[in-house]
Amino acid sequence: MCVSCGAEISLRSVTPMLFIVNRWIHSARVFSRLNSVAPDSLTLGNAPFWCENWCMPCIFCRATENLSDEHVFPAFSGSDLVVPNGSCKTCNNACSANFEQKIADQLETTRHIFEIQDRYGEVPKLSVAIEVTGEGSKSVEVRGQRTVDGDIKLYDFVSKAQAEDGKRVRHGFFVSSQAAEKFIERSQKRGETTTEMGVPKELTLQSSAEQTIIFAFTYEARQLAAKIALVSLAFRYGTDYVCQPQFDALRQMVIGPRKDLRNFGLRIFANKDFATDHNRTPRQHSVRAYLSAGMHHGWACVTLFGGLSYIIELTRSFDERDSRSFSLFYDVETRSLFNPIVLFSEQEVIGRILSSATSFEEPDATDAQWWPLVEGYCKSKGIEITRTQH
Repeated sequence: MCVSCGAEISLRSVTPMLFIVNRWIHSARVFSRLNSVAPDSLTLGNAPFWCENWCMPCIFCRATENLSDEHVFPAFSGSDLVVPNGSCKTCNNACSANFEQKIADQLETTRHIFEIQDRYGEVPKLSVAIEVTGEGSKSVEVRGQRTVDGDIKLYDFVSKAQAEDGKRVRHGFFVSSQAAEKFIERSQKRGETTTEMGVPKELTLQSSAEQTIIFAFTYEARQLAAKIALVSLAFRYGTDYVCQPQFDALRQMVIGPRKDLRNFGLRIFANKDFATDHNRTPRQHSVRAYLSAGMHHGWACVTLFGGLSYIIELTRSFDERDSRSFSLFYDVETRSLFNPIVLFSEQEVIGRILSSATSFEEPDATDAQWWPLVEGYCKSKGIEITRTQH
């Protein structure tokens, strides 16, 4: 059999640093308040002595046992950037089950066309709708799977319909003759009449899949953005720093009871200045953060796949003498941090995001910000893509 396969995708519309915990003379007070005392650590004069069995706390629950590495950006997004022993296994598993896996499933099309590898180095196969056509036969829509190489795998498919005379009928499409014979045999045992249709010698398979941006507005997507913001703080400043009470509200966004996170300063946005701050692709993720000593507030902008961006309030009680700021830019292709040329500092970009020029919680504006990146990437890969409205 000669098979011609086509593919159509329909879519809607800073340098890393090893952290060093300083101000050891104050550490005992902080750890004691957080119930994370290090019994085997000693202070000799003003110099700390850190024993080998010292364990930093989980950034979510402050536990010090059964710790595991915590990804800054989720593993399903193609990232292997981690905070060593950043979370306990209980919290790690809870985050995966409660929201990360749900978002991963909803991003199947995006991860497939952008060739985003998971933690095992695998690009997810894509479930597609396939139109099978051939000379002299009616077209049939079936389900199948598309590999990253463009190969199409068909599945046996049975659908129910109603004939013109009102009778209920079932249509079956089978990859193998054995499967078809089993279907006929079972139908005849039930007293049903079966009619076998001929299959042309040549078939054309046209596969299509759809990715909407509605997932980006879900509660689970907001939880994921809050988690990335919290873990990025731990990556930059250490897990003990993130365990301070000033970040408890952010922590609750990730592991606390369900609530409207927009009331806690977490919103999805689109902003032209932000979108043009640096050259970006849909295979990049980033965090840009600014904690203001003067305003006693902190914010982070989390961006996934180049253009899906959230502004997150890190704290409303930043009481340090000096402001802090940092950026993390991660490239999925090289699986490493990189330093793009940016137009604005962290303080400037946060200021522009919080201005009246920003569109918050608007699907059309978010779509308009992300679409050019998606379209440009797909054209470079020869993927036919159509922007649709629902």
